[in-house]
Amino acid sequence: MKVKEINQMANVAWSPTSVHPLYLACGTAAQQLDASLNTSSTLNIYNANLGQANLETKLAVSVETPGRFHALDWTGDQGSGVIIGGCDNGVLYVYDANKLIGNQPDYLLGSTESHHSGPIFSLSSNPLKSNLVATGSVDCDLLIWDVNNLSSPMTPGKKANLGANVTCVQFNRQAEHILASTYAGHCVIWDLKKSASIISIVDSVSRMKAKSISWNPDVATQLLLASDDDATPMAQVWDLRYANAPIKTLEGHQRGILATAWCVQDSSLLMTAAKDNKIFVWNPDCGERGSEIVCEFPSYNQWSFNLDWCKRDPSLVATSSVDGTVSVYSILGGGLPPTQADKFSAIADSFPGMEMPAVVPQGATPQPIQVKNPPKWFRKPSGANFSFGGRLVSWNKQSRAVAISQVVTEEKLVERSVQLENALSQSQLGPYCQAKAEAAAKPSDQVLWKFIGANFEMAPRTHYMSLLGYNSSQVSDKVRPPVPAADGVAAEVLADKMENLGTNDGSTSSLDPSEQFEMIASAQSFDKTPELEEMEPEVETKPSKVELNVEETSGSNEGLITQALLVGDLESAVELCVKDKHFTHALTLAAHAGQELYAKTRDNVLKQVDGSLAPLIGAVVRGDLTSITTSCNLSNWKEALVAALTYCEDAQFTALAENLGERLEASNIGEYIPSAMICYVCAGSLEKFVSCWSKMQPNMSNPNELQDLVEIIMVLQRSLAAAGRPVNLSEGSTVSSLLCQYASLLAAQGALNTAVSYLNSATQGEMIELRDRLYRALGYQTGRTNQQVHNVVPQPSFRQTPTPQNYQSQPSQFTPSVQAQQRNIYGEPTAPPQAAPAPALFTPAPHVSQPPVPNPPTFGVPPLAPMQPTMSAVPSGPPPTAVGHAGGPQFFTPASQAPGAPMYGSQSQMQQPPPPTKPPAAYDSSVPRGWNDPPPLSGSRKAKQQQQQQQQQQQPQASEAPKVPEPIMCPVPGAPEQPRQFMGFQQYGAETSGPAVGAAAPVATPAAPEPASKGPLPAEHQIIQHVLNEIRERCLAACQNQQVKQRLDDIGRRLEVLFDKIRAGQLGSFTLGGVHQIIEAMKSGDYQSALQIHGQTVAKGNFSEMSQFMPAIKMLLQTCMQLQVFL
Repeated sequence: MKVKEINQMANVAWSPTSVHPLYLACGTAAQQLDASLNTSSTLNIYNANLGQANLETKLAVSVETPGRFHALDWTGDQGSGVIIGGCDNGVLYVYDANKLIGNQPDYLLGSTESHHSGPIFSLSSNPLKSNLVATGSVDCDLLIWDVNNLSSPMTPGKKANLGANVTCVQFNRQAEHILASTYAGHCVIWDLKKSASIISIVDSVSRMKAKSISWNPDVATQLLLASDDDATPMAQVWDLRYANAPIKTLEGHQRGILATAWCVQDSSLLMTAAKDNKIFVWNPDCGERGSEIVCEFPSYNQWSFNLDWCKRDPSLVATSSVDGTVSVYSILGGGLPPTQADKFSAIADSFPGMEMPAVVPQGATPQPIQVKNPPKWFRKPSGANFSFGGRLVSWNKQSRAVAISQVVTEEKLVERSVQLENALSQSQLGPYCQAKAEAAAKPSDQVLWKFIGANFEMAPRTHYMSLLGYNSSQVSDKVRPPVPAADGVAAEVLADKMENLGTNDGSTSSLDPSEQFEMIASAQSFDKTPELEEMEPEVETKPSKVELNVEETSGSNEGLITQALLVGDLESAVELCVKDKHFTHALTLAAHAGQELYAKTRDNVLKQVDGSLAPLIGAVVRGDLTSITTSCNLSNWKEALVAALTYCEDAQFTALAENLGERLEASNIGEYIPSAMICYVCAGSLEKFVSCWSKMQPNMSNPNELQDLVEIIMVLQRSLAAAGRPVNLSEGSTVSSLLCQYASLLAAQGALNTAVSYLNSATQGEMIELRDRLYRALGYQTGRTNQQVHNVVPQPSFRQTPTPQNYQSQPSQFTPSVQAQQRNIYGEPTAPPQAAPAPALFTPAPHVSQPPVPNPPTFGVPPLAPMQPTMSAVPSGPPPTAVGHAGGPQFFTPASQAPGAPMYGSQSQMQQPPPPTKPPAAYDSSVPRGWNDPPPLSGSRKAKQQQQQQQQQQQPQASEAPKVPEPIMCPVPGAPEQPRQFMGFQQYGAETSGPAVGAAAPVATPAAPEPASKGPLPAEHQIIQHVLNEIRERCLAACQNQQVKQRLDDIGRRLEVLFDKIRAGQLGSFTLGGVHQIIEAMKSGDYQSALQIHGQTVAKGNFSEMSQFMPAIKMLLQTCMQLQVFL
């Protein structure tokens, strides 16, 4: 539809691309008259005014011109360019557009005189050299002008003597020296470098007479020729390389074509205007004949004699019609209807006195413009887009390749995440916490990291108290100063005495044997001669005098107390002592009377005692430490926390520390918020710690602050796991959302392996979706459907794989051999679990299939050793019962808790049940192995050997008389008895004498040789056998396909070749190093890296020594990835 309209009979030209806002130049058209028959000539410049939703434009400037324009062009790449007009007086005018728009004088840059003998019918500026302009006039006159010097034009070649007018000239858009012109129905192509015509195009078949030319903006050798003859209303596309006939003919107009225009920005859009009042937009590239018309502009029953595409906005087209209207259309649609009534009024004003119809005649209803395909200028010349994992995909028109690059915007975050990853891979995080405390800028952060680091010490509670400024001996050192130690024996003297051991100087070796045995009997030392010890005389002490005063006196109850004691009424005696404020006597008697009376008396005494110590003493002796943490002043939070550390057991301490932290956090006092976080660290409450941290650092979008928090979360989770309290970080809403945010940030930086390690135990929907997306990006098979994602079962934070039901994982995260060497964080050695006796026959239970979930390396939990299959232990006796103490009062004292007591879990939980009956050492994987001991038997070997033991026990002993066989099997009487046969083996203990006589006896088959026992692998290579056998057994347990199981059995046979070569020392150092690297990658669950190491080892190593077992290792890795089995 029409978007703008100008009432002027004019030729039009759009402003260049560099000019803004958009202008439209209109020069009064020659050989055309409006209704007023005005013969004046003007050059008007209009502001398109596209910001207003109406048909009006703004007139920027209007100047008088000496002649009317046959052709008009606006070109130039500097400033606003120049406007060039060819007039009917044969003069070419050049205007400075910048001065015209600014209403400045001297806007005419130059003009030509007496070069053309007639009107200039057509002109064209060179699109590659804007200073060159070609003009065409009468009598086949063609001239080339330089706008900087209009005095000396040049000709393109020899002038034709046809006496015809040049109807159109146009420069080629890609070759600056090529010019096309039309006259006398012919199209002549000129080469300015040769100053001659190179080809003349004439259609001898259709005899079409060409009037207008338009070059293809993309293909330099193609051009469009159109005819204004009504007999041949067509346009033809010619290619100069095949000039015998047109390559395409555009037929659709009913009458001759007056104007053509080819869109520079999209060569698939070509516009024509004809005498049939229609304006078509064509697609000359369309292969199907008859479907070239893309759209049609609205028809208003008027011819259009001039067309021009807008250079800045190619969706706009300006047309000039013979009714004195310049219309601006948009090929994208939209616009407003024309003002037909205003035109009719103008005609009525020009003919006064004439009768006009009462009803304004209406033109044809305009049809909407509908482009079938989007124009090419909507296509992006280049593009870039971010993909998952921080990858940037970019492309451009100049290159057919697509570039994929990794973009890292947070380099410091990635560096710190790598440092955290390396720290979490270590077994001890104490040095990491110490380094963080030293590097912290804020004092509160330094203190916080010191408390976190205390979790990895041997006695965390002692370190907590030390950090709070207290220790258990600080008061006793003040009350009872330590006695200086006596001088010890000098090192030299001790060395001399050690050298003299065994000599006769002063030693008992000089005594005879009888005297030495007498010294042993008298408990004397070998190194001293018998000496008499002086006995100190015992000093007799006289008992104090007991007075029995039973008289009752006023003001004292001593008489009643004496009476109560004599008759055994201890309760009344205690009550009277309390009334007389004899608190010491009352507590002594109550302690003798029993626990109930003692507790009652103690509480009564504490109520009557004045002073600030009474509530504290009462809370300590009653064990009511909750009153301390809930009622103390917040300024004394350290003292309250120390009291909880001293007197509370683990479960109670966690609750009290959390309660104290909540009080500090609820105070909303800035100095108490870091104190609350310290309380949460001591309590091991991750969720509350993170919530409290968020109050101090509300801007969690900062990557550095988020990294600080994640470091604390992972280290705290590691300390809790080491203390026997594994925490699933995805259970809390605050922690899980922060971890999801952190993992997303790492993934955006390209650290996908690190990001997925924080989501392995995800149970929330958002975390699961991100984890599965990371799995797919890393090449893991998630094996989950959308329904399974929402119905996910929570998993513990450490890695688990499906195992048969008869297998039971160890109760600890480490193998027994590692536990024997590890000590917990409180200094106590961890006792290895005892295995129960194995049954005679081992039958694996049917495996319950579970959706396997791959587990890449997990950080935040200690490294897991391979899980050994054990049988469930059955206690041999009833569980031990607690035996209470009778007699005096029982209450909790600090001395009752060992300094190295565990921080989490009560003492009763740490007690071990009675040890079950131990199986043979060959079946017990927890027994340390010697250098030449065979490895522990696997489940299948255990079952087989146990079955053989039972069968051997059922065999008759050699000393017993053999059973008499049935008559059919009985030997001939008198013949010596033959040895009995059992499954091909001769019975041990039976003797044979003489040849066999009698009936045919069973023929003894030769005994199958027992397989030679293979020694163990060297200690440094035993991990290879252990990991490969363990992962293969897990694959067998998780597999349901019989073919895969057969493949795994074949893999096991090939792996034995590897073990034999290692035992024999037949493998080189390079091959062994590659196998060890593969084993390390398998332990961490990184099968992709293991396959890469496998390929490098095979490519660079000795193929002859590894060809028998390397394919088996590769097949095992691929099977583990398919079954999603991990250690």
